Amino acid sequence: MDSSVGQAEPGDTAVSGFGRRRLLSLAAVGAATAGAALALRPEPARAATSLAETSSSVSSVAEALEVAKVNAWGGQSNGQIPSSYLVPVVASVSGSGYLRDDAARQYFSMSLAFSNAVGRPLAITEGYRSYARQVEYWNKYQAGTGNLAAYPGTSNHGWGISCDFGASVDQAGSTAKRWMDANAPSYGWNPTGNGFSRPEPWHFDYVGAYAGQPTSGVDKDSDVIVIRSTQALNEQSVGYTALVGVRSLRHLSSIDMINSMRVVGVPYYEINRNQFYAVLSSLGIARASLTQDSDYWRR
Repeated sequence: MDSSVGQAEPGDTAVSGFGRRRLLSLAAVGAATAGAALALRPEPARAATSLAETSSSVSSVAEALEVAKVNAWGGQSNGQIPSSYLVPVVASVSGSGYLRDDAARQYFSMSLAFSNAVGRPLAITEGYRSYARQVEYWNKYQAGTGNLAAYPGTSNHGWGISCDFGASVDQAGSTAKRWMDANAPSYGWNPTGNGFSRPEPWHFDYVGAYAGQPTSGVDKDSDVIVIRSTQALNEQSVGYTALVGVRSLRHLSSIDMINSMRVVGVPYYEINRNQFYAVLSSLGIARASLTQDSDYWRR
């Protein structure tokens, strides 16, 4: 990140340094990982079935862990990747709205093509999955109370390269599912869930080769940025997303509107409520502009 650009801290009430061609870079703070040891309850009798989410060719936890290393990237650990190494996306499951950079960029383009063809936005149910959540899923599956789950440390969700999709993609034989099976591979997203021991039509893996972390930094020539409040605002509910510039704000009310901005490279930041209000204040935008149909501009 450009060291000359300041970063707002949670609770800040003012942010300086905004100009028409120099907008402040704001980064969301990743959630702290649990420090307590996580108890795994593997049951050999179910191991082969459980591991089907990782690969149909493995039959033991040891083999699954070796297979999982193939998709390792950036020196990271499965399910323990800092949010700063991932790109935020909109997802239904809390805390899962992240993907690896290349997987995210291809998802944005694919989502717009999907919406144009199917007539509804391509919604992510779950993207990145933390190690702690994978442990939870694994233990529930082993107890017979949950869905198919990979052994912790082996799921591609933990590498930020898997998505479970909604928008009827989760329904085998639907128009949405047929479109995804036929077209998602051209964006690097394969319908690998079709081959699980218990098929999961909603599960897709990004199979593009990792090309390294992109150069980070602030686009100094950007007149606008997209900001999304991760907390409820006084004026609107949680999830309010806006395209903002100096004295201008447009509410992005759908996933398609958000992703269309991201496809063309408009900087995107998820920030807390205080930071959101601070950005508006620094850009000269009235809080009264925070409406559902906002297209605000002031001289």
